[in-house]
Amino acid sequence: MPDSKPGLRQALSAMTYGDFRWFAISLLFNSLGAQLLQTAILWQVYVLTGSALALGLTGLARAVPHMILSLVGGVMADRVNRVRLIQTGQLVNALLVFALVALTTTGQVALWHLYLVTLLNSAFTAVTNPARTAMIPSLIPRQNLVNAVALNATIGQVSQIVGPALAGIAIATVDLGPGYLINGVLYLGSMLIIAGIRTPSTPEATDDSPWRSFLDGLTFVRSRQVIVSLLALDMAETIFGSYRALLPIFATALGVGATGFGFLSAAPGVGSLLGAAFILSLGDMRYKGLYTVFGVLAYCVALIMLALAPWYWLALVASALLGATNSIQMIPRNSAILAISPDAMRGRVEAFRSMLAGGGPPLGFMLSGALAAAIGAPFALVVGAVVCAAAVAGIGLTRKELHDPALGNINMESEADAAAAGAQSASRTTT
Repeated sequence: MPDSKPGLRQALSAMTYGDFRWFAISLLFNSLGAQLLQTAILWQVYVLTGSALALGLTGLARAVPHMILSLVGGVMADRVNRVRLIQTGQLVNALLVFALVALTTTGQVALWHLYLVTLLNSAFTAVTNPARTAMIPSLIPRQNLVNAVALNATIGQVSQIVGPALAGIAIATVDLGPGYLINGVLYLGSMLIIAGIRTPSTPEATDDSPWRSFLDGLTFVRSRQVIVSLLALDMAETIFGSYRALLPIFATALGVGATGFGFLSAAPGVGSLLGAAFILSLGDMRYKGLYTVFGVLAYCVALIMLALAPWYWLALVASALLGATNSIQMIPRNSAILAISPDAMRGRVEAFRSMLAGGGPPLGFMLSGALAAAIGAPFALVVGAVVCAAAVAGIGLTRKELHDPALGNINMESEADAAAAGAQSASRTTT
């Protein structure tokens, strides 16, 4: 029997599996590159325009590809070699960044270049993200799933600390061009490292058309109302609780410049590590749905704190709390969704989650930027926090499936497979 006692000694248990280690190192390089790129582009847009609305529109450039192409990526993740799919996306993203290096260092960069690189980077990320997450359960034993998801989130949060801080330091010391160059090298490193995975990463062959595969995935998600409820909680946070696009404005208002902006962007990563450590110490906890609900409500409180912070140090604390509360709600939510989903359909289920997780924050960027342009950045965050809290409280009170103490436990595999088979049958019957 696996040791299921909660405790910090379990925190790195998934890393004892070689394939997961290669996966984790590749993810770290990719996440560092992505955070560096996003931070540098936001700063460059603000330097070129000084406009809150222009910052918000970077969110639109990120959102559109995620909303359209994540579902395509989900179907591909359940039909092709997942490692090769990820490597292709990494290579193309590296080439895009190298083009941005050339434009920036020669002084030819324009606002539309930044939007175009953002859009294309988001497009290839959207196609590959479902494959990346869908691989996790095949790399470790099922009883280590929560641990693996938590470590996955922890890697992302480490990247949120190091990536923005590195971007801020690079901008202040060696300028934007070399910073983008570091980003491209990280993408290439991620592409090479993931080749170390030896677990078969090609799903079983299917005679279904891509459209049929998509419909089966949609039917399965609709048949599991708890997945819909969990995704709705995430959407409320990412759309109404968005704040990252406004951080250059807060950094400028507090008088801390590019370096201060980098550390302000990194502070949520510090908090996320603390939140992930807390979840890791719990093991395979019960009441994952309620952790998600109350985690998002606490996030809303931290958002108001950031909006009203009169001092830089208090803004850093608020940003760290945003990261901590996000980890506390995100890790139980994602591990529950993965546990509910069978491997043969996991790429498509993850695509729906990725579509919302990838498209929601950029839409939030656009909404917060537009609100900030109209009513000011602090009031925009307060309004977003209040709307987010109201939506989450409503979902938490009305969706009883979120109250199930056994939601997403390690014994749900046979139930998930049965639901998947039912979904495929229903999809064929209705069409």
